[in-house]
Amino acid sequence: MSNLINEFAIRLVKPLVALLLGAALDWALVSFAGARSSVELAVLCWLGATAFILLVQESPL
Repeated sequence: MSNLINEFAIRLVKPLVALLLGAALDWALVSFAGARSSVELAVLCWLGATAFILLVQESPL
């Protein structure tokens, strides 16, 4: 039972971390790069953060 709870926790934490990384990337692009804030930019930042997490997680190194 403990392994099941740990697996659920890991699966819930990854999207939250991706959301935080995406929000930080969105904030940096809007603040420093002068990009216009939009839903499309927010979704792209979230997807980029998700891809980064997957690459780091499945890295062969």
